[in-house]
Amino acid sequence: MSRFAMRKRFLSGLFSAGETGSALVETALTFPVLIMMLLGAVELGEVAYASIETTNAARAGAQYAAVGGGYNDTAGVTAAAQADAYDTYSPHPTSFTVTVPTPACSCSDGLGTCSVSGAVGSSPGVFACTSGTPIVTVTVQTTAQFTSPIALNTPFASLGPKFTLHGSAQQVVLQ
Repeated sequence: MSRFAMRKRFLSGLFSAGETGSALVETALTFPVLIMMLLGAVELGEVAYASIETTNAARAGAQYAAVGGGYNDTAGVTAAAQADAYDTYSPHPTSFTVTVPTPACSCSDGLGTCSVSGAVGSSPGVFACTSGTPIVTVTVQTTAQFTSPIALNTPFASLGPKFTLHGSAQQVVLQ
């Protein structure tokens, strides 16, 4: 064996002997980071889904109010919104709220004055314009408190397990 071959064999054995457990150490150091990233992605997906549910619930309530004079039926609008947000509403019914403000009215020609007749209590009644036809718009707002199953408390920051989600939808009432 030549002197060069012996030296090469010695140096290759010297460097490879110190790297026997390095892959295991690298894996052990990066595994918790990868798990935290995976949990963060799952958490983000859950919050995004609940936010979409909350907005869709507002849209369902507004559609209920817009069809057939349902804007007078606040209980029906609330029930429609709660039924649409079943995944958000059913686990925590006290943390899901639906707000139905009084419908807004404007006249189609932009010149007339909109008035309400037959308003009783919280029921807005029937809308009429001095000129043109009334355009009644109803807005439904939903709020949900989303409680995360993952609580992340680190020495640097505490990311609370609760998120407040808001949804809003506006619809013109069919008359």
